[in-house]
Amino acid sequence: MKIVDKSDVYGQAARSAQSPIRIVCLGDSLTYGFGVSRRDTWISLAAERTGMEFVNCGINGDTTGGMLARLRDEMTAHSPDRVLIMGGSNDIFISGAAESAKANMSALSHQVVALGAAPLLGTPPPLDVENIRPDWANLADAVHAQTVGDEYAEWLRLFAGVFNIPIVDFRAAFEAASDVKRKRALYIDGLHPTPEGHRLMADVLSAFFRFALS
Repeated sequence: MKIVDKSDVYGQAARSAQSPIRIVCLGDSLTYGFGVSRRDTWISLAAERTGMEFVNCGINGDTTGGMLARLRDEMTAHSPDRVLIMGGSNDIFISGAAESAKANMSALSHQVVALGAAPLLGTPPPLDVENIRPDWANLADAVHAQTVGDEYAEWLRLFAGVFNIPIVDFRAAFEAASDVKRKRALYIDGLHPTPEGHRLMADVLSAFFRFALS
């Protein structure tokens, strides 16, 4: 098992024939793990549970456009077997629309294949609208962003089905949690998961791989 942040020098090293599956996780702050320690991120927890090698290529504040711009560099640097792509939250939160996120997620998925790896898609967790940090709430209409985010998640599921891309449905797991649990335990600020939220995401990802590899 190995957990790799993209800045780590050993993340550039060639793997031996016995190395585990390497998965690049491409995304924004929900992937990076804003507000929690490196050992508490869902990526670190999933690596411990599955024995796979995960490379955390999340950047706080990134959009799907930014992810698309750096995809080739990340894949060249890390030579993954699979790329887990989760983005669109910042596109929607800032612009109020999902069109650019949809187009970029489509391009990302197809470019991953063209670059020699298998894509996986992740659905971003929903917002906890009532508890979003006030200064961030001033940037956008959170209720509208939530509605658009719901529609976007449905589109991701549809897109994944059409192109036979496996999807890790983090959003559904958060939606299944009770309102009280969601507000008090799963979010730091209405946007980013707490350590408990990351544990939930790791549960979802670990279960996905147990099923996929069984």
